[in-house]
Amino acid sequence: MSSKKGIKFYKRTDVKITLWYILTFIVTTIIIFSFMYIRIRHHLIKEIDRFLKDELREFSFKVSETSRDFKWVIKEYEEDIVEREYYPIYFRVLNTDGTVVATSKNFAEIIYPIDQEKLRNIGGGTRYIETVKVPGRKTPFRILSSRLTVAEKFDCVVQIGTRMESIRKSLGNFSENILTAIPIALVLGTIGGWLLARRSLAPIAYITEATKKITATNLGERLRSRQSDDELDHLIATINAMIARLEESFKRMNQLTADVSHELRTPISAMRGEAELLLSKPRPTGEYRRALATYIEQLDFLTRLIDDLILLSKFDSNEARLTMIPIKLDKLLINLGEFFRALAEHKGIKLTAGKMKHATVVGDQTRLQQLFTNLIDNAIKFTPSGGRIDIALQKERDVAKVSIKDTGIGIPSAESEHIFERFYQVDKSRDKERGGVGLGLSICQWIATAHHGNIEVKSEVGKGSRFAVSLPLMTEE
Repeated sequence: MSSKKGIKFYKRTDVKITLWYILTFIVTTIIIFSFMYIRIRHHLIKEIDRFLKDELREFSFKVSETSRDFKWVIKEYEEDIVEREYYPIYFRVLNTDGTVVATSKNFAEIIYPIDQEKLRNIGGGTRYIETVKVPGRKTPFRILSSRLTVAEKFDCVVQIGTRMESIRKSLGNFSENILTAIPIALVLGTIGGWLLARRSLAPIAYITEATKKITATNLGERLRSRQSDDELDHLIATINAMIARLEESFKRMNQLTADVSHELRTPISAMRGEAELLLSKPRPTGEYRRALATYIEQLDFLTRLIDDLILLSKFDSNEARLTMIPIKLDKLLINLGEFFRALAEHKGIKLTAGKMKHATVVGDQTRLQQLFTNLIDNAIKFTPSGGRIDIALQKERDVAKVSIKDTGIGIPSAESEHIFERFYQVDKSRDKERGGVGLGLSICQWIATAHHGNIEVKSEVGKGSRFAVSLPLMTEE
């Protein structure tokens, strides 16, 4: 609840959800009740219409079955219906020309004018049922107009109606019940919506509180999944994955700090020890010169280390900018082969850059040159005299594959998966002799990845290693 104190009440998510729930509930209730009202009204009117049709049928039967004067039939029919309380009948009999033949005493209440056009249509066989509203009265009337023909003795228009009092009362009762039910349903719906919103947001409150407790000192902790496989579980999984990435970054940062400290401490300690030894007593000039040469070598090592660290930090912070241009990869590899051939021959190693297929890639020329320079330089460093290094380029579909194969000392299989890690060295003592700090292959991997490619290694101890770099070929327009 502490996290909610600083939030205005109307801005709280549970309040917003509850308000939306109430609004949806009200709109849905109004639509449902309106539909029910219309359907009930329609049904009640149909019942009234059936009742009027039955009355017309009964009236027709009386007229057709009697042999007495028509006026006596009308009088008997009126005496029969006058006592009705709930559905009083109002009727009028007209000739087809509109002359009133007979009418009930109460029909005058309706104020229903004679329409000649309707009479003509009724004479042609049309039947009318309509609702008539009388000024000054709440209850309308429902009137059925139809032609009645009985043999040769009777041919006229009969209009029979009744009050729609029952419909008005039924709909009024229905409306009163609805108006009573809506507030009760609204209160219950509001309480239910509030509880539902609070229950739905409870996992978010847990996520908030649990995430607050995770700091740099306890990145190993994780949020507990609810095992419901819903959106909140997916959120928890995403946060856990983010924490795992942060934990890995912190571990790498701590490892980097420890490795850098170690790498810097060794040459600095060595330089300090040698300086203290030189200062302990006067030395010949030659010893000072040799010491200075050693210092320069150590400073060169530190400079390379610092340059590599700066480059890797730029990679990690996405500050390293790549100038992407079309590059003829075969020409780049041939030039590097020519450049390193003299160094390889000086060590008694045969370096060949065989026939290469023409391949153009889009990349940063400086970084790609750095990538292949590191790989060729490593091959020369770890290949003994009399060995061989082969540089090859092949095209497979939309990928250019560069292979740098040597017959050097090789890499143990258990070490192969770690060689691209920063500061990782298979044999630290031997790497120090060759001037390595364990960052070259990490830089190579980043450059390959930045160019949407990858780098792989296959090696066998005593037989050599093969590094393969895959880069996407430039698409032709």
